[in-house]
Amino acid sequence: MAEHPHLLSATDALYLLQNGDLTAEAYATSLLAHIRTSEPTVKAWAHLDPNLVLSHARRLDQLPFTQRGPLYGLLVALRT
Repeated sequence: MAEHPHLLSATDALYLLQNGDLTAEAYATSLLAHIRTSEPTVKAWAHLDPNLVLSHARRLDQLPFTQRGPLYGLLVALRT
């Protein structure tokens, strides 16, 4: 597993997620930790619910590999 998943490109993260070398929960946890430390300076988030993110990630990790879509586990932020 990657030592710092939040530093992975989307392509690399998807590769590890799809091969089972990285869980959606571990990826989300790493990204959330990075956001937590950088957000006071960056101020990029209008709304972020870490508990909801982790809840969805855990649910995704319970899916059998055959039921996971091509973007399984990839977190995406939208800006308006």
